[in-house]
Amino acid sequence: MSWAVVARKDFNDARRSRSLWALSVTFIALALLFAGLYAFVPEVTADEEMSTVGLMTFLAAPIALFTAVAALVVAYKSIAGEAESGSGKLLLSLPHTRRDVVLGKVVGRSLVLAVPVLVGLVAMLAVVIVGEVSFSATDYVLFGLVTMLFVLVYMAFYVGISASTTSTARAATLSVLALVILEFAWDIVPMGAWFVANGFQVPPGLFSGAAMPNWVAFLANMPPSSAYLNAVGGVLTGSMAGSGPWYLSQWFSLVVLAVWGVVPLVLGYLRYNRADL
Repeated sequence: MSWAVVARKDFNDARRSRSLWALSVTFIALALLFAGLYAFVPEVTADEEMSTVGLMTFLAAPIALFTAVAALVVAYKSIAGEAESGSGKLLLSLPHTRRDVVLGKVVGRSLVLAVPVLVGLVAMLAVVIVGEVSFSATDYVLFGLVTMLFVLVYMAFYVGISASTTSTARAATLSVLALVILEFAWDIVPMGAWFVANGFQVPPGLFSGAAMPNWVAFLANMPPSSAYLNAVGGVLTGSMAGSGPWYLSQWFSLVVLAVWGVVPLVLGYLRYNRADL
């Protein structure tokens, strides 16, 4: 359980940092703000009856964006920073393998981000009660579990990037580039692929709201945040199967999330395991 020692030390070090407290305050404030808008400003949503499902659906997108940005801030220096400063050599001089270091960093940094997210979700219960939003403990817990999975996935993603280089500047650049592509520019990818597949001509119905082909919809659902939102929708509606092909179902979105967490982490570990520190 050497990785657990690394995780514990990593979390304890981060717990004393201002960044954790800043993240906690920021997320709690955002969570209360959006929950308050949902509960007390009916013009914001079209929900006729305020419910836990409606609140969680309303909050899912802001939480996804916050998690993606906060995970970058927390994780990009996790391994590259220690490799650059030389403290990574000291860590490896103890009875820790490089695999222990990578896994411990993922767990420790995930806990760092999970704490403010969980505190924010608990704080929202006050708004739920005061705003007379119909409450479902099951939906609330399920939403929290999927959100914790999303936190773990993005943390593993960025730790994998950090493990792939010994330069914090390069880790920051790669992490920010990945964030911009996945969270802000991904819409270009499925539309561009559709344009190319249609012989470099504008597909019929592209701008008229017509349904896109299934493979284009699959590409659109590939980013971690899109997979998270799709999974949240399935969990809150109680239907993970969906009505389309299996690769567009809500349960498959959980597989997509797992791939985003595992593949970059494994690739980063392989680079880190061969690196000369």
